[in-house]
Amino acid sequence: MINVWESVDAAKEARDFCRVWGIEGTVLLDETGEYAARLGITGVPTNVLVGVDGAVRRVGATTPAELHAAVDALLDED
Repeated sequence: MINVWESVDAAKEARDFCRVWGIEGTVLLDETGEYAARLGITGVPTNVLVGVDGAVRRVGATTPAELHAAVDALLDED
């Protein structure tokens, strides 16, 4: 997960969000929005799928069907 565009205490906001929604794992902070801009993200939430090599493979799968299809495609590649 990448937390973006938080204006006050981004780390606390990310921790609180993860606690409320039961999200576990690494959370990156993009307080300035620079990384989101590089990926072409203009709104949140946005799904960003990353391959095992750490490269961004897909940005923006939004519906459950799109997200499942994108994940399945990534798993078939590896």
